[in-house]
Amino acid sequence: MSEVHRLAASHSKVRNRSRWHPWLRALLAGPCALALTALILSVMPFWMPKGAGGVDHIAFPLFFMPAIWGIIFFYALLDRNLGRVAITMTVIAAIHAIALSRMFAG
Repeated sequence: MSEVHRLAASHSKVRNRSRWHPWLRALLAGPCALALTALILSVMPFWMPKGAGGVDHIAFPLFFMPAIWGIIFFYALLDRNLGRVAITMTVIAAIHAIALSRMFAG
């Protein structure tokens, strides 16, 4: 294989990867960010204090939901490394899924 063919093959891999980047980024910033926000919101009432009125653990997650979604959305859009975004979102989701399963288990 000549050097030209090797360079062409390496460029085609870069093109294929770059073609998928916008779709992967849209997937991470769209449905994955919404699912992670819902998961975080479902766990928040269990660790938030109830407050004097007894509704803070319900009100604060609803109040902070746009901020949580915005942080996840813009992080997925603005970080250059998609692998780091995916790993970070997966770790956060795993932590919250474990916490949620423990809450329901007892």
